[in-house]
Amino acid sequence: MPDMQWSAKAKEIFDKVISNLPQFHRSIAERLVKESAEEIAKNKNMAMVEEKELIEAFFKEIPPAFKDMLKRLLTKLGIDYEKYGVS
Repeated sequence: MPDMQWSAKAKEIFDKVISNLPQFHRSIAERLVKESAEEIAKNKNMAMVEEKELIEAFFKEIPPAFKDMLKRLLTKLGIDYEKYGVS
């Protein structure tokens, strides 16, 4: 099955966040979040992953112990995750 399309903004946020994760977590997070974002978009009958689905995927896949770190990272990168209704 071919990969789903991603909006330019979602791809940019994904790359920024992944590149700021500790090396140890990067590859697993990259795979899990990518799969999760595409699954969320598919379940909404969307043809493309947008920012909202990506942010939902990060919050869905990241272990609870790392949620605060994720929030700090998104804030540092200028990404307003709260507007997507996640926390």
